[in-house]
Amino acid sequence: MARVSEMKRKLVAILAGDVAGYDRLVAENEELAAQNWKAYRAYVGDAVDDHQGRRFDGGENGMVFAFPSVLDALRCAVDVQQFLHDVNETVVPERRMLMRFGLHLSEVAVDRGTYRGDGIAVAAGLAALAAPGGICVSDMVHGNLAASPEFAFDPLGEVKLNTDGPPMRAYRVALNGAEHAAAAPASEPMPAAGTGDRASVAVLPFVNLSGNPRDDYFVDGLSEDIINGLAAWRSFPVIARNSSFAYKGKSPDVRAVARDLGARYVLEGSLRLDDGRVRVNVQFVDAARGRPLWAESFDREAGDVFALQDEIGQHIAATIAPEVERAERERVTASRPTDMTAWHYCLKGRALMDSFTAADNAEARAMFERAIALDPGYGGGHVGLAYTYHREIWFETAPDRARAIAALLKAARRAVSLDQMNAEAHCILGFGLIWDRQFHLAIAAGEEAVHLNPSNALAHAQLGIARSFAGRPGEGIASLERSLRLNPQDPRIHFVITMLARAHLNARSPEAAARWSEAAVQRRADYALGHLVGAAALGHLGRGTEARAALAACERLDPGFARRWALRPMYKNPADDLYFLDGLRAAGLDAAGVAA
Repeated sequence: MARVSEMKRKLVAILAGDVAGYDRLVAENEELAAQNWKAYRAYVGDAVDDHQGRRFDGGENGMVFAFPSVLDALRCAVDVQQFLHDVNETVVPERRMLMRFGLHLSEVAVDRGTYRGDGIAVAAGLAALAAPGGICVSDMVHGNLAASPEFAFDPLGEVKLNTDGPPMRAYRVALNGAEHAAAAPASEPMPAAGTGDRASVAVLPFVNLSGNPRDDYFVDGLSEDIINGLAAWRSFPVIARNSSFAYKGKSPDVRAVARDLGARYVLEGSLRLDDGRVRVNVQFVDAARGRPLWAESFDREAGDVFALQDEIGQHIAATIAPEVERAERERVTASRPTDMTAWHYCLKGRALMDSFTAADNAEARAMFERAIALDPGYGGGHVGLAYTYHREIWFETAPDRARAIAALLKAARRAVSLDQMNAEAHCILGFGLIWDRQFHLAIAAGEEAVHLNPSNALAHAQLGIARSFAGRPGEGIASLERSLRLNPQDPRIHFVITMLARAHLNARSPEAAARWSEAAVQRRADYALGHLVGAAALGHLGRGTEARAALAACERLDPGFARRWALRPMYKNPADDLYFLDGLRAAGLDAAGVAA
């Protein structure tokens, strides 16, 4: 017998198939199972012949075939699965035979009409990985067919097959071009690439335009910083570095990247180091819809390249995260109620909260409560619920303020307990602790949120507010300014600017407070607190006419608001509350806190 090393070798597509649960069918009715399998096997054999394949191996309930091309092999497997699905429609569920196929491209040794090689075991391992009625393929097969409009693939990531080989990337085939075989059990949902519960984001390695390979460390470092920054948000999956960096040195189409990696959104960019300057161009694309969502250019002095890398990386991550959520809200708006998941309800709740109205806040709470009912272990629902109590306290619509604070803290602590790494959970816990006047704990919560996600603008804002109310306005100003730099397009920007104005006022800098209050009012003219802080700042500056106008605007928007907020203790130090009240009195508020 010829040694394997002396045998003829050839590259073939290996298709392995078996019947899922065959032993159970035999145990229930051996004769019927054998008859059914004989009929199924005959059809499979005919299909293989039609696609230029040939059988060379197989056991009691399995078969292995060789094809001249992966295209022929996959077309054969798809035809078989769709035929068997139609046949099974006429068979009671407990008697159905559901086949699984695995496809691999490999070099084999040919020995007297049969094939030998490790690729056969790989194909069989992929078949075992497939769902009943499904098909799994190797990375080599996917690489050959990824650009074909005939097939769609769902990435499974790296998998370890029952072979001696290392882990490998594998993909499920979406039958009928978009959906998996209907024969697959309903208990095993298999979402198509980029259309699962939560959208995934892929960050491609940035392109080095400098022409100097020594700059690669900085270019790659920026890409890695963005990946890490996005991963810290916890609200959507981010494709791991080792997967997205497989495209380094290539110029792939973003739609192909999205399909390969199972991402709905792709970030790509370039960087040039030249004449002491760093120039970065980035584009964020909704690959599923084929449209750009955001693009920006950075032009900076090189200076400390690592500090610059942190600055740009955090800014991009802080900008991209809300863009993902905004795009997902648009997509989810069209979802049917029967398709809604906990993640969808949370998105709808967040969209409602952007309006900053009491009515929409109440509706948002219903969304978050529904999310929790669907998935009590999903921290996002508890975070959203906590924020509705935060807004209720802020809007002064809570029937019982103390109970609302307690409910906020309960929901926030539940969110933290479910996911200690969730910066948003620590952030809303910090807001609750501010309302509860536990300032040292509020600062600790804010510091933890910023540590977990340095690109979360609201976490920096919460920390800044806590520091200011605790009597550390200088540190509070720095945190609030950092929040504004990270996300200048945040829909809550008027709130952050108003809190910055109040921090400046608490630092006894009424000039700066007046400027920032004016900026807040320009962003949102119907925000009563912006007018109120401006009135206090202008009162301290002796600009009586403007101060009275600001106070009057506040009263028109919300009668009695000035009195309630002027007399409510907000700061750790009573002197800070008194300073705020003195400014309002100078603006026309009488000693009892009533607008004169």
